[in-house]
Amino acid sequence: MTGPPDPIAGAWPRRTDRCLLRPVRASDLEAMLAYRGDPHVTEHLGHAPLSREEVRDRIDARLAGRDPGSGRVVRGVAIVVDGRCVGDAMLRLQPAPGEGGWQLWIGYALRPEMWGRGLATEVATELVGIAQDCGLPVWAETFAENLASQRVLEKAGLELVDEVLAEGRRCRIFAAGHPGSPVPAPPVPSR
Repeated sequence: MTGPPDPIAGAWPRRTDRCLLRPVRASDLEAMLAYRGDPHVTEHLGHAPLSREEVRDRIDARLAGRDPGSGRVVRGVAIVVDGRCVGDAMLRLQPAPGEGGWQLWIGYALRPEMWGRGLATEVATELVGIAQDCGLPVWAETFAENLASQRVLEKAGLELVDEVLAEGRRCRIFAAGHPGSPVPAPPVPSR
């Protein structure tokens, strides 16, 4: 198997209708701490509220392109609206089981005041486009009770393919572009 493509090696920044997506920067620390340290936000994520040091470590890992614990390639993308970082997204490359290729797993987090505005759908759709640009199937997971995120993933072209138990919580797995799932529509060119 060849090494994975770097999902942030392409044309950046990328734009959606209302936001700019760019690789995370060290200067995003305060903005990310505001929501990554918020228990209301992290109840929907795979981690507890993060401290300043943990957010800094997360940014450093994304800048280096490595997830320290897993050795996977993980990149971070800042979600910027009106010049302000209001969230971030994850692009995690990992080997595809038994296929000899790679999968791109996506995830996102937004400040609570940005919820319910369709922004997550714009971001997720653009992340699916990044997977397509890399020629990779795209995967995402969400807790079973997080119906809003499931709707976002469906609107972005992913479909529910599995449900698993992880650390005592039911998680739903979504995918597109792999055998048995629909191939998402070609991405709209970035503006």
